[in-house]
Amino acid sequence: MKAFLSELKKILGDRVKENEPMSLHTTFKIGGPARYYIDIDSIEGLVKVVTFAKKRNLPVFIFGGGSNIIVSDRGIDGLVIKNNCRKFEIRSIAGNVKGAVAKRSTVSIYAQSGVIMNQLVRYTIDHGMGGLEFHLGLPGTVGGALFMNSNFPKKQSYVGDSLQSATLLCPDGSIKEIDASYFRFSYDTSILQKTGEIILSALFKLSSCEKDELWRRGTEALDYRLSTQPKGASAGCTFRNISISEAFSIPTPNNITSAGYLIDKAGLKGRRVGDAMVSPKHANFILNMGNAKASDVVELTKCIKEEVFKKFSVSLMFEVRVIES
Repeated sequence: MKAFLSELKKILGDRVKENEPMSLHTTFKIGGPARYYIDIDSIEGLVKVVTFAKKRNLPVFIFGGGSNIIVSDRGIDGLVIKNNCRKFEIRSIAGNVKGAVAKRSTVSIYAQSGVIMNQLVRYTIDHGMGGLEFHLGLPGTVGGALFMNSNFPKKQSYVGDSLQSATLLCPDGSIKEIDASYFRFSYDTSILQKTGEIILSALFKLSSCEKDELWRRGTEALDYRLSTQPKGASAGCTFRNISISEAFSIPTPNNITSAGYLIDKAGLKGRRVGDAMVSPKHANFILNMGNAKASDVVELTKCIKEEVFKKFSVSLMFEVRVIES
């Protein structure tokens, strides 16, 4: 692999790092070293480096904001690309004219996949564009939010609801334009979790709305997150919520589907393995209390799954991605 590194440095210079601790690049502050690591800030550069690595059979991992990820203590035996492609702009405005007054009704906004979601949401709110406001304060990037179809559960608002189209890099190196239906969005799910395609950019279709109303909605969502979610180093929600049919079969009060509710009722708030702890505030969050290892987290998740199954006969499924290599 020395030849690979030499070739890569010819293209990218000293930006290429070896044995980069992934604990520096995840919201969990956990993870062993990446064999190779690089920041990329252009779509052209991203495509070039991914293609270069895959031709040499080197595994490639794209990182955005570093949330929803647990990197193993052994690290990542491949190339980690930090996606810093962060350009976004208004592409088109549609509307109608009544008398001498032009009124816009819809706006299309282009965003590269490394754009920070919170930055994009704030921009759309400030410019009176509705559709993403309930995702104010969402960690991560546009690419990650679409990959996971991030949602605000209180209003059942999904990022994918506002997607119009996207540009993808395929495993064979080709680039294709697709519309939103291609993603087959559902709860915490998109087709990209199976296909291995990489989001390069997205086009969102938003509606015209009063800025004050958008800020009200966004602030409501942000306040809800802050009041229900713990502070500290974590990957976000650890497990997916259960289905309605599972909630019926348990049954839970008012058919609650929250994984956090089940973990709480299994008596696991505050449960700890090493420095990994189930949050006393929200049981679906595991916190790094200082020096947690990925192995601590994995052991704790096994305990959670076993105890929840023992009490409710329901198997919890991961929402976070566990990266091992």
